[in-house]
Amino acid sequence: MARMRYLIRVLLTVLVALGRQAFHRLFRGPLVPSWSWSVELRMVALRAFLVATAAGGDRTRRRVLEASIDPALPRSLRNVMVCEPASVGGIPGEWVRRNHARQDDPTIFYLHGGAYLAGSPATHRRFIARLTWVARATAFAPHYRLAPQHKFPAAVDDAEAAYLGLLDMGVDPSRLIVAGDSAGGGLTCALLLRLRRDGHPQPAGAVLFSPYTDLEHTAASIKMNAATDYLPAGPVMANTFYLGDADPKHPEASPMYGDYADVAPMLVFAGGREMILDDSIRLVEKAQRDGADVTLRVEDDMFHVWPVLLPNHEATLRTLTAVAEFVQANAKA
Repeated sequence: MARMRYLIRVLLTVLVALGRQAFHRLFRGPLVPSWSWSVELRMVALRAFLVATAAGGDRTRRRVLEASIDPALPRSLRNVMVCEPASVGGIPGEWVRRNHARQDDPTIFYLHGGAYLAGSPATHRRFIARLTWVARATAFAPHYRLAPQHKFPAAVDDAEAAYLGLLDMGVDPSRLIVAGDSAGGGLTCALLLRLRRDGHPQPAGAVLFSPYTDLEHTAASIKMNAATDYLPAGPVMANTFYLGDADPKHPEASPMYGDYADVAPMLVFAGGREMILDDSIRLVEKAQRDGADVTLRVEDDMFHVWPVLLPNHEATLRTLTAVAEFVQANAKA
């Protein structure tokens, strides 16, 4: 009964937010001129959902909801791909494979987002499948430990363990691409830094979607883009749920402070309307100063991690095409 009341409260919050935004749009026009009704209302609904399921910072019930999520692969891919639970390097997760995949296909090691507090391979399964298909690859997504139960550097430790597990299985690092969105993008950077520190091979490349690289939340874009993104726009505080007592400027926690000399090539995507746009910009600027091979692509009118949320949008299709080209160019047989 308590769960039902909770679900009803969340649903009502979302419906009220949608009604208000529809009224606003009818009389004042879209938030962003290029946004369709679908794009704008999806952003608003997600923001209302996140606010409703994170009251007081407690995401326990959201995690319970996420644990029940088991989506099917996208309809267009259900007969040509499979998804299988597995453990790699002692870390649980799941494989997403194309039927009749070749042994020398690239492998994508995908790290999901969720502010180190939420998310799972299941919540990102449909996007990982699309990404895997267009890149003509195989993917493994680990279910790394989440805060607040498991604080920094638990996620980095798990990412490294799973990555090294892939190498132990015979995956060639020159055919391996690490990718991630939001916290998973920041975790991708942390993994590159950790691998270099520990003397392990770098992957062939890294792809970051709206990477979360500043856990102190000092970006000016947080306030500037608060109206056009779904991330909750409450008090700007450091992510101590994950950091605990750790230094927020530790490069494996806030990767914009890392040294990117001699790391794998990076392709970074950011939305021009997202609140942590500056996280991507400052990361890329730092990596370029360090001599890294890094490219930033900004979709001017998009919000945070749009490729996961807007699967058929032209901006997403452009992004997936660019990722496929990057994978084929860097993960060479």
